[in-house]
Amino acid sequence: MAYIIVFLLGLAVGSFLNVCIYRIPRHESIVFGPSHCPSCGKKLNWYDMVPVLSYMFLRGRCRFCSSRISFRYPAVEFLNGITWLILYAIFGFSLYFFAGCIAFSVALVLLFKKKG
Repeated sequence: MAYIIVFLLGLAVGSFLNVCIYRIPRHESIVFGPSHCPSCGKKLNWYDMVPVLSYMFLRGRCRFCSSRISFRYPAVEFLNGITWLILYAIFGFSLYFFAGCIAFSVALVLLFKKKG
C-alpha cells in the first residue's frame, strides 16, 4: 500500500513541477492564479488536472479549444512518480529517500524548464 501512496504522491508533485516548469521562466506565481490552457487561457477544472489520466482521457488536447497539450506534462508526472517509487523501494522512508525525492524533483524542473 505504501508503494501506491508514494507513487501517487510522486505523480501529484510532478503535476506541481509542471506548474513550476511553465511559470517560473515567465515570472508568474507558482502559488496564485488558477491553472489554465496556455492556448485559450480557459481555467482548467480539477478533473482536467489529474496526473497522467487527464492527458489520456483528453487525448492530449485541451477540453475547451482542442489545442495540443505537450507530452512533456504526463512525462514529467510519470518520471517523478516512478523515480519516487524506485527511491522508496531502495531506501524506504528515510532521510535518503526524502533527499533523493527533493533532489530529483528539482533536477527535473531544471531539465525541462524553458526560456520565457
